Amino acid sequence: MNVDIKSIAYAFVSQDVNVYFPDGNEECFVIEKLVCLECDTFWHTSLLECYFCGELNYYLYECENCKTKYSITNSAQSCSNCNKEKTLLKSCINEKCPTNTHKKLKEIAKKEGGIFDFKSSLNLSLMYCIDCGCSANQYKTFRIFVYNDEFETNISDFLKRIETYLNINDIIIFKKHNGILKYNFQKINNLSIKLPNQYIYKEISELVNNILKS
Repeated sequence: MNVDIKSIAYAFVSQDVNVYFPDGNEECFVIEKLVCLECDTFWHTSLLECYFCGELNYYLYECENCKTKYSITNSAQSCSNCNKEKTLLKSCINEKCPTNTHKKLKEIAKKEGGIFDFKSSLNLSLMYCIDCGCSANQYKTFRIFVYNDEFETNISDFLKRIETYLNINDIIIFKKHNGILKYNFQKINNLSIKLPNQYIYKEISELVNNILKS
């Protein structure tokens, strides 16, 4: 398989996109990502939300005594603000959450190490889009071809090589070396394919986001 295709594919993996290499076709790879049905924002399946109020997990400890917040990377077992020990919980940060206002629910949450403790049963996987609030999602899938001006002779030869594989809705990524590496892409709606006039993406993250919103 083309080394350049592999490098682009692994760049997509680094953006938390599922990548597959189809059998019998070394000219492309397949990407798949769960996105919001309404706005195409990434659906972060790794994110958790509070069962009671829907607030997101921000990966914080909170001192139950003085409410000081700490990153979960803090390995200390005590609060440096009030000097109380064993008071750090992975609580819901929403002050109006029932687990912060209702006495019995607060006690239950405390016993479970907070709403977002890894052993807690009081959280859910993401239920709503973090951008628009939509509750529906879908998988988007594209086949990706790569035109790299450092290795390709011209667009005509490139298209002749891949024409037996190319289908409507496939994506061609154009990669240009001109001091700074830049990208653009085209979604195939017909076979009238030309090199882009501009290469507008400097970061893979920008490229990935815009492909999945196309």
